[in-house]
Amino acid sequence: MTSEDPIRQSGFGGGSERWRREREPILGALRNAGDLLDVCCANGYLLESLRNWGGSRGLEVVPFGIDQGSKLIELARNRLPQFASHFEMANPWDWHPGRRYEYVYALWDCVPEDYLTEFAGRLMARCVAPGGRLILGAYGIVSRHQQPFNVETFLRVAGYCVSGTACGGRASGCPIRLD
Repeated sequence: MTSEDPIRQSGFGGGSERWRREREPILGALRNAGDLLDVCCANGYLLESLRNWGGSRGLEVVPFGIDQGSKLIELARNRLPQFASHFEMANPWDWHPGRRYEYVYALWDCVPEDYLTEFAGRLMARCVAPGGRLILGAYGIVSRHQQPFNVETFLRVAGYCVSGTACGGRASGCPIRLD
């Protein structure tokens, strides 16, 4: 990693205020405290952030994460040492977890758009516990004036029942939850 800034290590260059504005709405999909799997978790900073923001609301988030990058998983384990065993290197497309999670978060761009419907189905079938939620996020690119991908419409057209959306920030993503 060339940067010591955990936000930049997470692939985001918009600063801490925008980071929070665009990512804190993920907590709106959580009905109660629980385990949250971040698919493509990078350095674990999103999970750390959600734990802190949730904690200030009395909502305990137990972090779990997978990523394909061994150095990113190492950073996540170091960031949250008490949960180091909750992070593993895995390809989300073909990963079969040893358990299911109440909440699973992924960005729509983890796979090419042509595979998003199948990716959501795989995550629901393999990762989301019965009664749990899949939360899909989409972020635009402010510097390019690019709006977020419309995950909600895409999934509804694909036949999924979307139970809710949440948005934050000017051109921010809207986490979409599927029950």
